[in-house]
Amino acid sequence: MKPNGSNTKFKLFAVCPPGIEDILSLELSSLGIKGRKVAGGVEFSGDLFTIYSVNLWSRVASRILLRVGNFRLLSLKEATDRFSRYPWELYIPDSTDIRIRATAHKSRIYHSGALKQRLLEGISRRLGHPIRLASERAGRNCPLLLVRMFRDRCQVSVDSSGEHLHKRGLKKFTVRAPLRENLAAAMLLASGWDRASDLVDPFCGSGTIIIEAVLMACMIPPGRRRKFAFMKWKNFDQGLWKHLLRRSDRLAIEPTGSIIGLDKDPAAVETSILNLEYAGLIPFARIIQEDVSCLERHCRSERGFIVTNPPYGQRLKENYSLTDLFATFGRIVKKRLPGWKLTLLCPQNPPSLRRSLGLSLDSRYRFLNGGLKVELLSSAID
Repeated sequence: MKPNGSNTKFKLFAVCPPGIEDILSLELSSLGIKGRKVAGGVEFSGDLFTIYSVNLWSRVASRILLRVGNFRLLSLKEATDRFSRYPWELYIPDSTDIRIRATAHKSRIYHSGALKQRLLEGISRRLGHPIRLASERAGRNCPLLLVRMFRDRCQVSVDSSGEHLHKRGLKKFTVRAPLRENLAAAMLLASGWDRASDLVDPFCGSGTIIIEAVLMACMIPPGRRRKFAFMKWKNFDQGLWKHLLRRSDRLAIEPTGSIIGLDKDPAAVETSILNLEYAGLIPFARIIQEDVSCLERHCRSERGFIVTNPPYGQRLKENYSLTDLFATFGRIVKKRLPGWKLTLLCPQNPPSLRRSLGLSLDSRYRFLNGGLKVELLSSAID
């Protein structure tokens, strides 16, 4: 039963990397939230309980935005007055700087810098004192507002999350070109992993997929150890937030299947272990220094899941053949692991790389990883 919180209903938007909106929509449905998929995320509505819950539990979203206003705006002359009508005192603490991101497309107002300035003036008028834009160095801890003009309609939002939601506060160490946590979670959700079967990542790097898998298997919310922007709002309900944390703690369980990460690079193995220790999750996964050719010995169950982000692009040493690596990996999986299911990221270009795996693979999703176009491939090994 949901405790009493704010009865006010807000229009909300869960942001995600373009290309994985379906995964985010399914995740929100599992949290009891009905939304509408649009490019770059999912629109939905809810109260403070909803805002807190989605920030705490969403593994795929990048940010959760609260839609403050949406109105027709034809000139900059009226912009300051329109912006001043909204209750900014709820979301902007006294004497604080703010960040503003502004975009304008297909509208009579096309200057994003002027739009940003009018929003700043409107907020200052509403609060009764000057508000400044934050410097780049200090900006990370300041409220973030987003204003968007599209076809003469102005939409103003305030970020409820603070730092990007992929920053769980669970990883202290990294390797070159790491996979973002929300993309790792999206891979796991898209793989169909039931959270009870064995799971192996043979190219574990800094352990991102492994840590996300442990969080899922243990029913630990990804936001359990971090702070959020909504905690500084004037309508922040401390009691409601503590209730959510206590309830999440009661849901925690131990994994029933094995979760194993492999990597041939000793530095990557050490980094993964250190990250698991830092996150307090070391009892629930194993990290082993091993080449992919030894994958079979760690996949002892008749059925299980391989979810991985193999090296490619800048992650690969220049003197090593990417095609050979993918061909070897595909051959091992096909010959030695019947009954398992493989899900992996693969660059879209060159297309020959996918063919080198030698597997019948379905392309599930396409998105950007580190600025590179990739596709999420999946296959049941016969």
